[in-house]
Amino acid sequence: MADFHTWSMSIMVPYMVYFFAKNVIISVKQIRVLLLALLILGVYYNITSVGEKFNIPWLLYPQSMLIEHEEFVGRSCGPFRNSGIFGNTLGMILPINLYFLATVRGNFWKILLYTNLALGFVALYFTYTRGAWVVGLIAFSTAVFINRREYFKTIAPLLVVIPLAAFIGLGMIQDTFFQERVENDDTIDARVGTMVTAFRIWQDHPFVGCGPYQFTNVRDDYIEPVEFPVLGTIKFANFRNNGAHDMYFSPLAEDGLVGIFLQFSIYFLILKSFLRVLKLRKSGDHVAVYVIPLFMGILFAYLFGGLTQTFRHTSIMGTILYLVAAVAYGYRPEYRRTGSTIN
Repeated sequence: MADFHTWSMSIMVPYMVYFFAKNVIISVKQIRVLLLALLILGVYYNITSVGEKFNIPWLLYPQSMLIEHEEFVGRSCGPFRNSGIFGNTLGMILPINLYFLATVRGNFWKILLYTNLALGFVALYFTYTRGAWVVGLIAFSTAVFINRREYFKTIAPLLVVIPLAAFIGLGMIQDTFFQERVENDDTIDARVGTMVTAFRIWQDHPFVGCGPYQFTNVRDDYIEPVEFPVLGTIKFANFRNNGAHDMYFSPLAEDGLVGIFLQFSIYFLILKSFLRVLKLRKSGDHVAVYVIPLFMGILFAYLFGGLTQTFRHTSIMGTILYLVAAVAYGYRPEYRRTGSTIN
């Protein structure tokens, strides 16, 4: 029953969202409403992260976030109670701010959006999760790079404001917890050790793997100290109790080449649907110019996040990816010719 719950959270929920969105969210107006909903979600997450960091109870909902975390002490974990999941989610939706900064009018709204974007970086920082920091950077920089003409000039003011806020307002230089997190190699060792163990399991079960959710049941037979470049010797004590901790090596061990082929086929088809719409930039299509760069950022952030975090125990990141994938797949550009609209 526990495995079924995990499966439903990580697979069934995102797929249900996908089949709903590809048939319902198909117009520019509907896509804009979706982006607004994601923006509001980001505002909630940003406020939550700051509330956790400074222990401000009235900023935290649900109230379960008031309970001191046993594992992620000092790190913002959001409603997921997991700093890695929270940080990856924050990073994936961070670029949504770019869309509204580039399209809304009025200085009042732009000031609010710039404030929320800066707060998003702060919220991501307070998770103290290095993988999530990189996820946020990938999502944001990908969107800006693909739509350099519009988005680069949008973020230009932040190139000065964010570093200044980071070093003065947050006091990163004096943040000893930040230094501890950056200098901590144990989590890197644990992940690398787990990946190597998963690879060893796969070698004995190359085609269909050892079975879904069986990694923790067979890992003890494959755990040995690992010699790895730069990291040196990784002792098995650092990772012997680790479960599946990524979206590539661990699924390879459990599902084999068949499963990993199907998994990457999905990623390829998502990318293909994004590129199909992106080709419409030459015609000035709104979604191609402004929206698909955000979706591409979300996709690449998701793919990188899968190196450091398993998404099987929560639906949020898979739901976001499959949601935007569905929008791109279901979108049909509107061309106006002689006063008529052709879908």
